[in-house]
Amino acid sequence: MPGRGNKVSYVENDEPSFIKRFKERIGYKEGPNVETKRELPDFNDEDEESTGNKDDEKPTVVVLKNGDLTSEEAEQLQLQIDKEEPAHTIGDKIVFKQPKKRQAEEEGEDISGEQVKKSGKTKGNKNKQKSKEKKQKKNSLLSFDEEEEDDT
Repeated sequence: MPGRGNKVSYVENDEPSFIKRFKERIGYKEGPNVETKRELPDFNDEDEESTGNKDDEKPTVVVLKNGDLTSEEAEQLQLQIDKEEPAHTIGDKIVFKQPKKRQAEEEGEDISGEQVKKSGKTKGNKNKQKSKEKKQKKNSLLSFDEEEEDDT
């Protein structure tokens, strides 16, 4: 039995005639096979792509106005900024800064966008305001009682 595995082969038969006719009707083109993939492509043809005549590959013209920085001036400014702000080293202690307040909090606006007076509020005023808000919410809820429908 040791010699049986070496005799495996593949025989490619022609396609049946009905399949050939079907492919002709629909205009089927045979895809690449192993032999066509082994062929080396011919790179000697000069196409539009290889010559570089595309619009996006053309150089861009830039006209500087008064006050615009040239590339050299921008590099000099960047070097000055780098000198002013020393880079952090690995051994330095990490310092966290407190986050800045949002504009809404600074101006005294509530989360809902309503203006709130910061000065003069006491716990009693806050409780009264909360109870008013609850009443307003309850009034806005839908009711399905028959008595209320008759009243309106």
